This record gives sequence, C-alpha cells and structure tokens, in this order.
Amino acid sequence: SQFKRTILEYGGNTNATTSFDYTLYETSIASAHLELILQLEADRMENLAFSEQEVIAERDVVMEERRMRLENHPFGQAYETLLRALRWYHPYGIPPIGHPYHIQNYTYQATREHYEKWYVPNNAVLIIAGHVTLEKVMPMVEKWFGPLKARSVPERKRVSEPSHQGITQHIEQKNPRNSLILLNWFYEAPNHSSKDSQHYYPLVVLAQILGGNSTTEFYKTLVEDKKLALNVSSNYEWDSYDPRPFNISATLSPDMNVHDFKNALKDYIQKILTKISTEEIKKAKRDILAQLAFMKDGNVNSLHVFSHLSVGLTIEQLESWAESIQSVTDEQVLKAAQFVLGNVPIVTMDLYPVKD
Repeated sequence: SQFKRTILEYGGNTNATTSFDYTLYETSIASAHLELILQLEADRMENLAFSEQEVIAERDVVMEERRMRLENHPFGQAYETLLRALRWYHPYGIPPIGHPYHIQNYTYQATREHYEKWYVPNNAVLIIAGHVTLEKVMPMVEKWFGPLKARSVPERKRVSEPSHQGITQHIEQKNPRNSLILLNWFYEAPNHSSKDSQHYYPLVVLAQILGGNSTTEFYKTLVEDKKLALNVSSNYEWDSYDPRPFNISATLSPDMNVHDFKNALKDYIQKILTKISTEEIKKAKRDILAQLAFMKDGNVNSLHVFSHLSVGLTIEQLESWAESIQSVTDEQVLKAAQFVLGNVPIVTMDLYPVKD
C-alpha cells in the first residue's frame, strides 16, 4: 500500500497485530518524521480507501497465515481445542485470526462496515514513545487528530463465561512432531475487572513464585531435587479485558514418569495452599520489579506496557504498578492461591510424542 511505501521511503517500518482484545498498529521511524506518521495515521483512521479486490487478496493472505500458524503448527489443533474447552461461550474461545469459515466469509461490505463502526478516535489509544517531549508532541497530535470527530460506537455486550460447574475437561494428543511431553493445568482466575479483583496483584506474585525462573523453590523441588521434569512454569494472563485462566505447565522428557510428576505437583499445590514462605514472596516481588524496570527501558517495551490501556487498565494503575506489587501481603498471596488453585482445573492438557 501507499502507506507502507511512504514509511519505508523515510527509513521506517510498520506492522499490525491482532490480539484477543485489540488491534495494534505499530510504526518505528526517526523522530524527525513523527508529524508525517501522525498525519498518515489520522488520515488512515477517517479516510481509508480500499477496494473489493484488496479485500479478496488480503483474505488469501490471512488464510495462508492461519495455515502457517495453526494448521501446520505441531500444536495448532490442540491449541484450538484448548481455546474451545477454556471458553464455552466467550469469544476468547476463538483464535483472533478466526476459523477458516470466518476468513472465507470476509466481504468488502462487512469490512467497510467494521471500519466505519469502530475506527474512530474515541475508540483508540495513541501511544508515542521515543526521543520526544509531551510539549512537542501535543500540538502535532491536536493538529492532525483534533479535526477528527468522535462518534458513538456500539455498546459492547461483554459475554460472561458461565461457571464450568466443577467440570474438568482433559485434552490429550500424541503427535509425531513432538519430541517431549508437555503437561498443562488451567484454573479459572479473576482479573483486574472481576468482582474478585482483590486477588489480581497477589496472582501476579503467585505466578512468579510458581515458575518465574529456575531459582524458585517450585523449580528446585520438582526439576533439580526430584528430577521429575525438565522445566516447570506458570502463567497468569493479567493483561486481558476479561478474565483468562491461570496456567501451570511442565516439560518432561519421554523417559520421565508422568504419573509420578502429577502426584508430586498435586502434593506441592496442597502444601502451598497451607503456607507460602515470606522469603519466596519477597523474592518473587523483587524479580517482578526487576522485569518491570527492564520493560520501561526502551521504546518498544514502554509502548507495550502502555498498550494495556486498551484492556481497561488506567494510566494510574500502570504508573503505580510497582507500588501495588510491593504492597501485596503474604496473606493475600495465600488467599489468592486458595481461591484459584484450591479448585479443580477447568482444563488439563497432555501432549505426548509418538513412541516408536
């Protein structure tokens, strides 16, 4: 497109990605050309011109990307099955790229309507990071985005995922392209906008305790001491608009005993539901704050930190993130662990290599 060509001519690069919650348009360019980018972006928000042929061509590009990322990926089918199992009704059960029938049904009219409905300044967040000051940037932003009129966007009816009623679904795949055993447990968890949001920051700390790195007690116990796994980790999707699960995962070599590992994990979880050491909590906080300092260093990282404004977090929450983590108490971490890991997982997933 002309947009891309212009940016390349000025020595910049541009890209777009779509997550479950937002579409991100990202451009890197020398600060001397910032006004050009603002002019182009403002124009793209209100006057985008595209033809039916372009929609059809892009549809093929998206389908090819889907084949590459999902259909040809060793865990593509397992991942899509997992999404559906985790979310029965919520759109998080569908990969952002969509299923093939979604892509096949793209039409010019639907694309045009989507653009006109949602691409308005009051439904967007503009983040500028780099060698600039607010005093220098604001007049440019006002010059190019000021004339764009706000328009009402349709009210989003957020779908609440119903309780899974204590049901655990188990997904298992034997895959010839897999050389290791991958085990996963997914637990329902609240996020920053849930009614149980008091567990939000404590869960960030808990995820660090359960697999932030190879110095955690969790890792030392199951990987180094008992030698039951090659790796253990944990993930809490704290940066999403609606709640997503808390995940514990492990990697085993084919000669390791899955049954023994699962029993040891169960015992470990039972233990931390009673007590988590102050030392572990302190160390987890220290590691999170170190990561945060690193994240605020550099343009791309700061841009990604503030992209969380798109999922309902406020500037104040992002600015006071370190203080919020620091003020989490030992008791709050224990209560969060009991609230989440005290329940049965909603999904477990085992991926195995095919044995000869």
